[in-house]
Amino acid sequence: MVHSPLCMATIQSNRTLLMKKMALMTTSTTAASQVRNYAKKGGKAAKGGKKNSKDDDDDDDFEDSKGKGGKGKGGSATVAATFDADDMGKKMGQCLEHLKREFTTMRAGTANPAILDPVMVRVEGKMVPLRDLAQVAIKDAKTLMVNVHDPELTSAIEKAIREAGLNLNPIADNKAVRVPVPKPTKEFRESLVKMASTSTEKTKTIIRKMRQDGMKDLKKDLKAGMGEDENYALEKKAQTLHDKYIKDADDALKAKTKEIMAN
Repeated sequence: MVHSPLCMATIQSNRTLLMKKMALMTTSTTAASQVRNYAKKGGKAAKGGKKNSKDDDDDDDFEDSKGKGGKGKGGSATVAATFDADDMGKKMGQCLEHLKREFTTMRAGTANPAILDPVMVRVEGKMVPLRDLAQVAIKDAKTLMVNVHDPELTSAIEKAIREAGLNLNPIADNKAVRVPVPKPTKEFRESLVKMASTSTEKTKTIIRKMRQDGMKDLKKDLKAGMGEDENYALEKKAQTLHDKYIKDADDALKAKTKEIMAN
């Protein structure tokens, strides 16, 4: 079949148009395929992101566990502890030193200025320590001299010493008060021992209270995240400190009792 030149041109034009359409369809298909592949790839990334998110959560949990220390055995606490063993030991030591200073005022038959440390003097309706109103010196082995800063208080100081329960009979001497230290009777020695025993028991009560407070603090620390092993170790340390200072107080009392009864 023979086509005219015009028909041949039309056919050729249609073929060219058809080829362009096919090329365009191929390009669109490829682009669509590329878009789908990217979307699929993106889906994997999202899935990977979820995995990373879980890992991040795990990391956060790990950091939290490090911060809290956990309550399991072997946990290491990083919380600010309420209990302070060093502070407890320091305060218990201070209690013991205070007791020993009290003992220095309990002397039988020997002149010692510390004997008058407990004396309080009434001045203008207020109780004032004797040491703030006068200087106490040793005149001889059996006599103390109280040199009064204000002569007008001499009488009040004499009365305060007499009524302090120290078995002393002071004598006003111009601007001073002379205090003879009598030879102690058996009854006086026994009263001193009783005083020493009472002071010791008060000291031991304070030490026991410190231990109880420490145990309460340790319970708070355990709830706050302190490890059980560390908490248990600190409980043992608190008990050890308590036992040590209780024993030291008892030993100090024994030594003081022996000294009083020997003089």
